[in-house]
Amino acid sequence: MRWKEWKRRRTRLRNLLALGMPRREAFEWAGSGKGSWRVAGSFLNRGLPNAYWADLGLKGLSPTYVRLRSTW
Repeated sequence: MRWKEWKRRRTRLRNLLALGMPRREAFEWAGSGKGSWRVAGSFLNRGLPNAYWADLGLKGLSPTYVRLRSTW
């Protein structure tokens, strides 16, 4: 969702740099023509790890999945 919110190349670059991504990679990915689904599975996991989402107060599905899976 974040990638779709960052519609312009300049916005993507600024936000990737703010997340601590190396400058070269940020330039490379900000100008990428790849779709959001492809980008989400590649480098955004490094820039937006689970800790980022937890800091926003959002809960992940992994703990619930592991808990439910272990009861089978």
